[in-house]
This record gives sequence, C-alpha cells and structure tokens, in this order.
Amino acid sequence: MDKLIPEPRKVTLKASDLRGILEYVPLYQNQTFIISIDGSVIACDNFSDIITDIAVLRSLGINVVLVYGIGYQIQREAAVRGVKISDVHGTNPVDDSTLELAKEVSAWLAQTIIDAFATRNVNSVCTNAVRATEVGIISGVDYLNAGRVEKVEFSVLGNLLNMGIIPVISPVAVNSQGRLYRINSDSLAADMATGLGASKLIYMTETRGLMLGDERAVAFPLDDVKRILKEREPLVDPRVLSKVKCAITALEAGRTPRAHILDGRDFACLLTELFDKVGCATMIYADEYQKIRRAVSGDVPQIFNMTSLSVKMQNLVYRSREEIAKNISSYFVYEMDASLIAVVSLQDIGDGCAELASLFVLPFYHGNGVGKKMVEYVKMKARSRGFKKLYSLSTKSAPFFTNACGFTEVLPEELPKKRYEKYVKSRRHSKVFVFNL
Repeated sequence: MDKLIPEPRKVTLKASDLRGILEYVPLYQNQTFIISIDGSVIACDNFSDIITDIAVLRSLGINVVLVYGIGYQIQREAAVRGVKISDVHGTNPVDDSTLELAKEVSAWLAQTIIDAFATRNVNSVCTNAVRATEVGIISGVDYLNAGRVEKVEFSVLGNLLNMGIIPVISPVAVNSQGRLYRINSDSLAADMATGLGASKLIYMTETRGLMLGDERAVAFPLDDVKRILKEREPLVDPRVLSKVKCAITALEAGRTPRAHILDGRDFACLLTELFDKVGCATMIYADEYQKIRRAVSGDVPQIFNMTSLSVKMQNLVYRSREEIAKNISSYFVYEMDASLIAVVSLQDIGDGCAELASLFVLPFYHGNGVGKKMVEYVKMKARSRGFKKLYSLSTKSAPFFTNACGFTEVLPEELPKKRYEKYVKSRRHSKVFVFNL
C-alpha cells in the first residue's frame, strides 16, 4: 500500500466568507461533531482539503471525533493481491482472510490520517476506547468476525477532547479477551454521536447525499425520512442507505439533533454545509432539534448577554443578572445546537392578565419565524394557565405584533392598574398591544 499524506492546498478566504463563518462560531463553540469519512473519500483528491477544514473547526473551538471507513481500501487491496473477501463494509459475515486484510488496511489508514493532521499542527490519536463483541448468529447465519460496539470509554474520549486532541476511531476493535472484530463505520459513528451527545453526526461519502432517483433531499425532519425509507427505499442509493438508517438510530436516541450526509469529493463541502445558510448536502434533523423550553439558572449569563444587546438598541428594558436570576422561572428560551438564539418572558400582571416581555431573537435568525414561534408558545402557556388577556409593550415592533402575531393596539390605560402605574413611571411611551386568549 502506498503512503498517502495529503499536501495542504493554499486556499484564499474572502472577507465575506470569514464573516459568514464567524456568525456561527458562538453556536458551535465547545460543541462536539462526529465526522465519519468513507475510505473512498480518504482516497480522493479532496481528502487534503477535508483535513484542512477539520483543522479550521478545531481552531474555532469545536471538538471533533473522526471515525473512518476502510471498505474501499479492502476491496482495492483484495483485487491487487488476488485475495477473495467475504465482506467489504462489516455488515455481512467476515471471514479470517477478510479480517486480516481489514486489520492491515485500518492500521495504514489510521497512520495516514494522523500524519495528515500533523501537517496542519493538529493533535490526534488513534485510541482503543472502543470494546467490540461479536454480531453472532442471525437467522441461522454465523457472522464470524463481524462485530458491533459493546462498550466505549467515553470518559477517555472526553479527556482527549478537553486536551484539544482529535480521537481517531478505527472500525476494527477487540473484545475483552483480545479477539479482533470488524465493525461497520456508519454504525460506529452513530454510537459515538449518541454516547458523546454530539451536536452533529456528519457522514462524508462519495455520493450526492440522500438521492431519491434524480431528486436530492436537502433537509428533512426525522419523521419524513423514516416515511421516505418506508415508501421509497428502493430509490435510495445503497451506498447512502446505511448512513441514513444509522443517522435515524442516532437521532431517535435523543442526544444528537442533526445528521448530515456530504459528498466528500466537493471542495470545502464541510465548511459550506456548516457555515452557509443553504448548505450543500442532505441534513436530517430530529423534531426537537429546535426547541423552546423553560429557562434554568444556567441560562442566566446567556439571557443577560442577549437582552443587553437589545437594551443598547433601546428595544428592551434593562434587567440585571440578579433580576433575571430571581425571575428565571418566567423565562423561556429557544435552543438550537445546545445554544440559545431567542428568549421571552411570561409575567403575571394581575387582574387575570399576563405580559409577554423581554422578547429577543439573535439578529442572525431574524426572518426565520423564530420570534413568531416564541410568541405563539407564550400564548399557549398563558392560555393553559388561565389568563384571559396577554399584553405586550414595544417601542419599535408594532407591525410584528399586529400583522404577524394577531395583537391589537390599545391605549395604555387599558393595562391592569399596577402595570399602568409602572408604565407611566418608566416614561418609555411604549405602544401597548393585547391578545384576547
């Protein structure tokens, strides 16, 4: 086997590209991405650029665990050596000769990947944190040396990530007695995503993502993808089918909100998918990947920082960290990729009335319906608590409340007495809106 250490290619970033990337940095910082790279992608010309792109992710404070496939190399080496193999991807019975070839190929690719990272000054290590066990006998068929994950030392992987080291995970692992097994890399990556609670599970393959005939699926919720497989599975490229099924497994486990399937042959495909609003691949997202939840004490710093930005623009009334912490139970936040992108408060103002307050959405997400979702959520909560009217006060958002959210502008004097006295004292002269629940 030839030694392959890709040479870095010089890439010139435009200022606009860099600004686009920086907008996402607060969302992705300190998150963990599982990147699974097929052997065919490692062998393609773009592998050098993929390594560079992963180095960029690390420089932005994003944790990466890399899982690699070996099917392409097993098939190629078997042909060169004239060796008959029983399986390519670790999904069928793996005989002794195939396992021996898998062991050799896996070691070679691990060294290739580690050397490639070294040329970018990125620390990585091939770890034995994965413990395998046999697949066993299924429907009367002995799967021989085919294995599955029995246990993963996630604490070891976490320690490596905390030290800024990329764990490189091999699809060949041993059991507690030292017996070697071949594991399917797609399934292995899904197990890694679930165990580490990764924000993203990214499969890099040599196809155009999830294709249904000539139609490429761009972004689908999990339930839609499950329905597609049920109704149109024969139309899905077999090379992608395993990845889709493993992505479904990971997303259903509830700890990973998004999975992506990229064509690893495309230049800058990884950065484009992550940092471009449109992306370039197939994204499968769990129903809860974007969620509104009650705020907790740990959210106070982010809520304060978000609302302080709006205070500077004179959109919101200033509230200190202490005040936010004291009333944290009244706040709801919109969470995406484990980061907060919007906040709102529901306050009891007496006389059977409630107030929608402190509504703020990060500017990057304006125009995506996030603000309206927050308002509709507060309406639902206010109605469930028995309030009859929901008020909101604003100095600049009249069209949003009246046209988009169905509120009606009323005179300030219609506010409950105590809230009206507070209104007069503030001297903000906000417009007052009401929604009858």
